[in-house]
Amino acid sequence: MKKSLLPALSLLMISSLLGGCIPAKTEETIQSDKNTVEEEKLNEEVLQGKYVEHETENEPAANSMEQNDEESHAENQGEEDVVRQEKIVEGYVLEAEGNTITVDLENPEGRNYPEEGLDCGVEFDIANAEKEVIPTSGYSENRECKIKTGVTVSITYYEENGKNIVTKISTDNDEKEMIVYVSSGEIEEITDKTIKVHVREGDYSGESLVFDTSETSIPEEASVNSTVTVTYYLKENTYYALSFICSDL
Repeated sequence: MKKSLLPALSLLMISSLLGGCIPAKTEETIQSDKNTVEEEKLNEEVLQGKYVEHETENEPAANSMEQNDEESHAENQGEEDVVRQEKIVEGYVLEAEGNTITVDLENPEGRNYPEEGLDCGVEFDIANAEKEVIPTSGYSENRECKIKTGVTVSITYYEENGKNIVTKISTDNDEKEMIVYVSSGEIEEITDKTIKVHVREGDYSGESLVFDTSETSIPEEASVNSTVTVTYYLKENTYYALSFICSDL
């Protein structure tokens, strides 16, 4: 009976000794561990919050910059559209010098008098213009577009820095001459500067016209009731004679 108790007692003593070697967590240690975990969690949340806040603060700035860029581009595009807005006009070339032409936009046809349009000519830059010949009778595709004084042109252009920049110019190359009239009739009156003629044939037939003779000379044989043919042009209601031909029977 005593021998069987000894091993049991020995086993109990060994277990007690081993149990004493494993330190048991105290209540204080457990609480400390919990505080550490909560502190780490809190720090993580704070860091995440700051990151989100930083992103949120930067987002409006980024959006604002993007919006400003779009508005600036739209504004610049709008200004370019205004500058590049093309117009189409037709006129008579008063002068052509190098890449610059002066055009009368009020009357695109022949001149009614020699200086017509000179006081209101508009300059155009044709340096980079596409040139086109308008088909007419006898037209051939290899005809050269000749921009010169006396032709009527169709101009497509835009305004830039106060200049008229032509992108396309077209003409039929037909040089327009000054418009003149021819009338025949009897001389009714002669002065130093004028001749009055009752027109029987030609332009203004049936009317009595007074011709300014400042641009020509009066024939010596001209007299009242003699028949005369007058070539002339009209400017500001004045008939300027270019020539007289007497044809008395």
